[in-house]
Amino acid sequence: MNTTISRRAVIGASRALLAGVALGTLSRPGAAQSPPSRASASGAIRLAGNENPHGPGPAARAAIQAAVGDSWKYPIFEEMAFKAQIAEREGLTPPHVLIGDGSSEILHIAALLAGSGGGELITATPTFSFVADHVRAIGGSVREVPLDAGMRHDLKAMRVAVSPATRLVYVCNPNNPTGTMLSGAELREFIAALPREITVLVDEAYLELASDMSEHSVVDRVRAGDNVIVARTFSKLHGLAGLRIGYALARPDLIGRMARLKLVAVSSLGLAAASASYTDLAFQSASRRSIAEGVAITTAALDELKRPYAATRANFVFFDTGQPAAGFLAAMRERGFSLGRPFPQYPTWCRVSMGTVEQMQLFAGALRAHYAG
Repeated sequence: MNTTISRRAVIGASRALLAGVALGTLSRPGAAQSPPSRASASGAIRLAGNENPHGPGPAARAAIQAAVGDSWKYPIFEEMAFKAQIAEREGLTPPHVLIGDGSSEILHIAALLAGSGGGELITATPTFSFVADHVRAIGGSVREVPLDAGMRHDLKAMRVAVSPATRLVYVCNPNNPTGTMLSGAELREFIAALPREITVLVDEAYLELASDMSEHSVVDRVRAGDNVIVARTFSKLHGLAGLRIGYALARPDLIGRMARLKLVAVSSLGLAAASASYTDLAFQSASRRSIAEGVAITTAALDELKRPYAATRANFVFFDTGQPAAGFLAAMRERGFSLGRPFPQYPTWCRVSMGTVEQMQLFAGALRAHYAG
């Protein structure tokens, strides 16, 4: 399988991340604020969770501080206002929006809708396994379709896999752990070819990292009334993983069904931070810049070392270590880096999440040292 992507291709993807970003004087997302946490519990540099290591932006931090005094109350009106804020930007109405405890709760609810009564899920493999795990846990069935030779969702094979029992098709775009992305045009064609009774869950957790998001998002299919759920999160670009805010966009009837299955109320501080960060375009641009620079540093080192990697549109790089992944991960831990888990489908491949630019420079040095023997 030839999945090596030239540095030119990844630099092109990085430029797409940066297109339209104003150059300004903002040097780092966390500038003039308390420094971000840079280590895992073991003391190693944490490059494992696909988080934004700079943490919340200036507007989000100020909003958190301002909201502390009101954190004694349930944020009912604040949640309603946030739904309206999202709906206005997306050209939808508040009944099209469901706020979740991170996008994880959105995915969990979709799994409940799909798997109850023995329903079937169609999903890629490997991909983010949360939905498949929950469908199995409640007695549903899962049909997994391997990625294609370019480590992208094989939409043709996924369409063939659909059966009369299929209730939900899950597409993580860009995909985790490979970082590869389907174009919006490909996804829209795929959605149109499915039976209308099947729901398509498109997980856009990483799509906001790209400045051409609007071209590839399928929120337009929500506006058109298709049987589509778009899931998004504030855990990646916005640096709010620990505050657990995500949302779904879908037809009001679908949102109504999902809302009845919600498990928890969202955090008032998380809502305040997410609402402020949603309009903090300077911080978002700086985060995209930092991620793109980290990707360029990492892929330059991999090119130099002649290590294959997948073309990423996310905040991580998936690459072939040339050895069993468990051994490579252990070697990197000895050098002070905590990376992601192995993926059985690609036993020699590893996913590294983007840290700060400085951390990625250190990681590139550790890679060179590792392969120098």
